[in-house]
Amino acid sequence: MSDPETHTPLIGAQAASVTSAQGGRSSRSYKVAGFTLLACLLIAGQAMIAYFLLSQRSDIQSLEEQSNNLKTELTKGRSVSVPMRMHIPMNALPVLMDDSVDEEASTGVPEKNAPPQLTDCQLEAAGLKPVQVPGFRPSCDERGLYRAQQCYVGHCWCVNPVNGQSIPGTQSSGQAPCSALLTGRLSKGLTQPDIVA
Repeated sequence: MSDPETHTPLIGAQAASVTSAQGGRSSRSYKVAGFTLLACLLIAGQAMIAYFLLSQRSDIQSLEEQSNNLKTELTKGRSVSVPMRMHIPMNALPVLMDDSVDEEASTGVPEKNAPPQLTDCQLEAAGLKPVQVPGFRPSCDERGLYRAQQCYVGHCWCVNPVNGQSIPGTQSSGQAPCSALLTGRLSKGLTQPDIVA
């Protein structure tokens, strides 16, 4: 019937063909497993990135809330206007600092002469009255009138000593010729009030 010798080569041939087919299957399964592992790693990486972004978003929102809270706390105590440092000219200082007490005032008798009122120039120079140019403080004479020449940041101009209004066409870099200009205008109609020093 059949020889055992003839079957052996057939089994060996089948075994060889099976191992070659299994070797092809094993390399293909390694490729599939590798791609599966790579896909899992990519999905896990995307999940971690989404987690970090969401956690940072909540951190950013909490920082913004803290910043807004600090801003509201800082602005609660402030007034609308920014406090300014007072600039007082030296010629107005004795009038402002006069804190002497008369004997009549201590006895209860009303004073005969009230303290002199500050002029517009003195108020502007002290920073108590706003000026048109921020940071500018006018120069006043001993009577509280505006000096004829006013200077700021290297530019000088002439003003009316009574009201401090700038005289058109007198602005210059450096000294302005105000004394000759004002003596002519004062004789034509600009009058100075009598202020007792």
